[in-house]
Amino acid sequence: MIYHSSLLFTPLRLRGCFLNASFYGDLKFFLKKKGKDGLERPSWDELFIATAVLGSSRGTCDRLRTSCVLVKNNRIIGSGYNGAVAGLKNCDDAGHLMIGDHCLRTLHGEDNAIANAVSSLDGATAYIIATPCLNCVKKLLQYGVKRIVYVGRYANISGIEYIPEICKEKEVSLEQWSADPKKIAAVFSKIFMRLNGSGGIFKDFNVQLLPTDSTISKASARMEKKCKKGN
Repeated sequence: MIYHSSLLFTPLRLRGCFLNASFYGDLKFFLKKKGKDGLERPSWDELFIATAVLGSSRGTCDRLRTSCVLVKNNRIIGSGYNGAVAGLKNCDDAGHLMIGDHCLRTLHGEDNAIANAVSSLDGATAYIIATPCLNCVKKLLQYGVKRIVYVGRYANISGIEYIPEICKEKEVSLEQWSADPKKIAAVFSKIFMRLNGSGGIFKDFNVQLLPTDSTISKASARMEKKCKKGN
């Protein structure tokens, strides 16, 4: 079923469902109107978190697909995702290299971001997918990173309890932006809504209604009915 270009992607309330633009009022808890035909731009944090999420899709270890984006003065100066050493087989191809409870086939996203950095990291911010490990935090501190922002959670980390302690001692801000995937998905909803509006790349894009969770089938049906009325 195809709807008109006024349909905008949002995973809120109805996961995997698409809502009609006429329902902006229902989304005020995470969106703000800006002018007559536009939406508020994503904040810098939201923009770089979304960039890190996209980067993590390149990760090659399905135990955790992660990435790191290094930013200074609101400019990306380095980025990387977790993967095998260049030229060697990765987890997706060869399976995990397990030692103890950890897969050691990959370099962490932070390692690759530091290796790919194009300028000094002194005073930079690191945006990371999932809880960073102690070793990666130490490397970021050593290179002068002054703010660490991470989203999601990963519990299989030795020495995690020492991370806040060493960050405090180095006067580095350690922030969990959110542990809730829904809040992270809401950032993409905000971005898609803006880009589906005037001047956006998706303004003429027709979107399908694709419910993905059987537990919301009734709610999806009700929303589909509203969408038809709205069009």
